[in-house]
Amino acid sequence: MTKRRWFGLVMIVVGLAFIAYPLYMDYTSTKEAKALEDAISLIAMADEGEEVDLSAIEDLPFSEEDLRNALELEIPYLDIVHRVLPETNEYNLSIALTEIKEDQKPGEGNFTIAGHRGYRDGRHFSNLSEVPVGEEIYLHVGEDTYVYEIESSEVIPPTAIEVLEDDPNKDELTLITCTISGNERVAVKAKFIEKKKRSHKK
Repeated sequence: MTKRRWFGLVMIVVGLAFIAYPLYMDYTSTKEAKALEDAISLIAMADEGEEVDLSAIEDLPFSEEDLRNALELEIPYLDIVHRVLPETNEYNLSIALTEIKEDQKPGEGNFTIAGHRGYRDGRHFSNLSEVPVGEEIYLHVGEDTYVYEIESSEVIPPTAIEVLEDDPNKDELTLITCTISGNERVAVKAKFIEKKKRSHKK
């Protein structure tokens, strides 16, 4: 085999690997996200204080305590409801949305949430930039729903961490994801409207 043909085969293999890796990662994170949903459903159906056996759920990387602290973010305009894990790290971000700051309280200060764009529509924050000003966003915490209304959506540099800071005159929600290029960030700001009892869809 000539060097040119050998080099060509190597480049083909490398190219296939570049294509396969994101697909594999998406497949893996989808399985783990499914396990996350199954586990949270079991916990939700259990009586208060009752221990839940999660050992039968495969691909579950979280403890029961972690899952009991998971919130839900609903964006009706995009027809999505995503889990929000309490800690931001690369692994958690591959499966769900995550809280950026510690000890946040819904409806108080600037509640911040991060999410990857995802490799396909409907995954994480893939379509976040499409939600127009004036649309409502819901943060579900147990039986309570915190209602927010979008005030702005802008592209910012990764260094613009001031969007995460609390404004003493405002209670708000800040959602952060990457642009398609990954070089900048999309920041969506929503003001807190009200807290109400959650209405469960049938």
